[in-house]
Amino acid sequence: MVQSLIRAMEVLEHLRKADKSCSLAELSQMSGLPSSTVHRILQTFCSANYVSRDPKTHLYRLGTALIPLGMAATRRLRLSDSAKPVLKDLMKITKEDVFLIIISGYRGMVLEKVEGPNPLKVIERFGNEVDLHYGGSRRALLAFQSDSFIRSYIQDHLRDDPAFTPEEEQKLLNSLVRIREEGVAISRGEYIPDAVGIGAPVFDMNGKAVASIGLIAPQSRTTRAQEEEFKVLVKQHAAQLSILLGFVQK
Repeated sequence: MVQSLIRAMEVLEHLRKADKSCSLAELSQMSGLPSSTVHRILQTFCSANYVSRDPKTHLYRLGTALIPLGMAATRRLRLSDSAKPVLKDLMKITKEDVFLIIISGYRGMVLEKVEGPNPLKVIERFGNEVDLHYGGSRRALLAFQSDSFIRSYIQDHLRDDPAFTPEEEQKLLNSLVRIREEGVAISRGEYIPDAVGIGAPVFDMNGKAVASIGLIAPQSRTTRAQEEEFKVLVKQHAAQLSILLGFVQK
């Protein structure tokens, strides 16, 4: 299976480098694969519009389905590059580990992480994916999604869990309302035991919540006064990143 995926990606790469429409024979020669293998790969890509085939010339070129993938990758690179100095500044002020979280399906994924100097840490790994209703950083992102997304998240992702009772559902919905009102979320030990998580949403130029900036610290060294200070700082830095992405507060 892995070998088949590698071969398929190689065919796409040859089409990209050629920068023109190619025949089956040309792609077979460039990839060093049998024509029958290349044909099967191309048929699969054509069915998903990753590759298109001209019915008259029978030549192949990259399909339009790759455009939104490339645009999404570009947006993430811009988000990541813009976030790094903002995260570093937040870490310098708070001395705690800070994160940039993005949505991956119904989960929140760590896209960037800047570690603080304190030796006592709460582990949150790069690329880690956790359900969006867990922890302050991810719930801040969930709260500012569309109503239809939140409904789908609850109906399609949470209701199959017997532990997610109607009471828990209402509790979650109430917390999302509070987060939207305050612009920041906080959790204490619900996702990571003995940890405080604080997060605020990051908006793009279209006003869409595309990420959140979060901070995680051990409860043992975080007073309630510090929590309030951290909430303000996280919210401010999330607003800074939003401005860098072109967001204008109306």
